Amino acid sequence: MGAFLPLRIDDGADLITRDTQRRAAVLLPFIKREAGWHLLYTQRPETMPNHAGQIAFPGGKVELNESAAEAALRETEEEVGIPPSAVQLIGRLPSFDASGTFRVTPFAGIVDPNAEIVIDEHEVAEAFEVPLSWLMDPSNHDPRPMQWGGETHTVWYMPYDGPDGVHRNIWGMTAGMTRRVWDRGFSDADAA
Repeated sequence: MGAFLPLRIDDGADLITRDTQRRAAVLLPFIKREAGWHLLYTQRPETMPNHAGQIAFPGGKVELNESAAEAALRETEEEVGIPPSAVQLIGRLPSFDASGTFRVTPFAGIVDPNAEIVIDEHEVAEAFEVPLSWLMDPSNHDPRPMQWGGETHTVWYMPYDGPDGVHRNIWGMTAGMTRRVWDRGFSDADAA
């Protein structure tokens, strides 16, 4: 799949672009189930001081002397209990600026389907999977204009009703990264 860039970052694309930024990394955890490929998402607790209740990929700040890939794997283990040994990194998406606070580098990894998911309840309210076939269907992508910094930006929404009967709204940065997978690897699949 041509959706991902090489793991190695030779051009400094993950480095901060403003003095007020910190480096961050997330993992897009792909899991092959009997019914097909899924992506694992987390929902932040309502008690979090920032982004309470939002849906996100496992991830967080890059620590001193740590690569972005190492941070994505460490944060995944801390948040959902999946050890780095159960993740095979397969590539990354382009790094981007998130609301001026973080320079985020998203990594894609295949998770061992036998890996046990154990959430850290201080950082994660729940973890859930969404079928990749649903996520890569553009009819499930709802673009909405948003004004920020004097410019109009597209914010993506992906309202998902899971098999557990729970309605979840994947939106913002997380939906944007999901949409980027579609843009880079699936958008011309219908033309083939």
